[in-house]
Amino acid sequence: MIGIKKIYKKDVPSLLGQQDFWDHEFLSVSKHRLIAHSKNPTCDEGDVVLLLAYLEDELVGYMGLFQDNILLDGSLHKIGWLSTWWVHPKTKGKGVGREILNTMYEVNNGRIGISQFTPSAKRVYDKSGYFVDLKISKGIKAVMRSNLTFVVPTLFPATGKIKTVFSFADNFLNFFINFKIGFQKAFVARKLKNITVEYLTIPDEGAMEMVNRYGKTDISPKGSEFFHWLKAYQWVQSAPLLNLTDKDRYLFSMVDVDFDIFLMKIMSGTECIAFIVLQKRNFVCKLLFSYTDGDKYARIISNVITLQCMRQNIREIISYDSAISKYLKKSWVFLYKTKKTKHAIISKVFNKNNFDDVRMNLGDGDCSFT
Repeated sequence: MIGIKKIYKKDVPSLLGQQDFWDHEFLSVSKHRLIAHSKNPTCDEGDVVLLLAYLEDELVGYMGLFQDNILLDGSLHKIGWLSTWWVHPKTKGKGVGREILNTMYEVNNGRIGISQFTPSAKRVYDKSGYFVDLKISKGIKAVMRSNLTFVVPTLFPATGKIKTVFSFADNFLNFFINFKIGFQKAFVARKLKNITVEYLTIPDEGAMEMVNRYGKTDISPKGSEFFHWLKAYQWVQSAPLLNLTDKDRYLFSMVDVDFDIFLMKIMSGTECIAFIVLQKRNFVCKLLFSYTDGDKYARIISNVITLQCMRQNIREIISYDSAISKYLKKSWVFLYKTKKTKHAIISKVFNKNNFDDVRMNLGDGDCSFT
């Protein structure tokens, strides 16, 4: 018999103290991700953050939920973004995964969405009949340095056993590429005369003025408390001693060698011209949120991002901001650029099928956190 246990925000303190839960052969959530759910400013005490699935009293699966607000046709709605979903392989064919999804749909009154997923997961979501397309966003991956260590195993998982070979190749190639970037770095820096960047932990009045001005059509309105929470309670923790962690007990992201979030207010003289949020995970940088006049300042913002990535030894920049992506595409700094596509879906209960009137940032849903 399948049993589903609901973990509400109010249950987090007690669950953190249940040692047998954390000593289980696999983790259903990381401690810092669970704490982040409990600190989420859009999550109420009675909101579900995690489902645990049992088969004959044995824990065999789970699903996590990130509680958020979205703005559709002038009305604010609560939504839960599915952030994790796993079922033990030995339960295949017993309906555990379907029971988890159906339960999450019911406890959240059908108000759920998914901001990133694999093709195989998409087939399951389509079969459920719960969802419609939200956004198919077009973006760019601009490659600055060789990154075979990440790219090849991602495309061909079986090659993960020889990551050391790819790492050696990256180091060899990047030794020469870094000479080129050294000259380019000075050129990009000269383009940013009179530009200053302030790194924030909480967006100030100038940053929030940018958010409020340029985020009016965003599907998920953001306040300063969200960005502070995003910075303070990161779902992935930096772990330089990665091989000594228990990361393999959790199928999803909880630690990596290097992970950080940057809240950046960009000034031209005394004028605030942009507020952006960048995520750095090892050698990859993602532009999560951008609030600026793209027609006027996109070139400056793209140069700011590029310069930071040059100095941080970044190998790839990913952007779905059309104006900024246009200038990244034109830049001669990069080795090559490729197109990126991101697909998001949303429940039919919102009674909306056309979302052309809303903007979806890369960081919306649970994409900011991993």
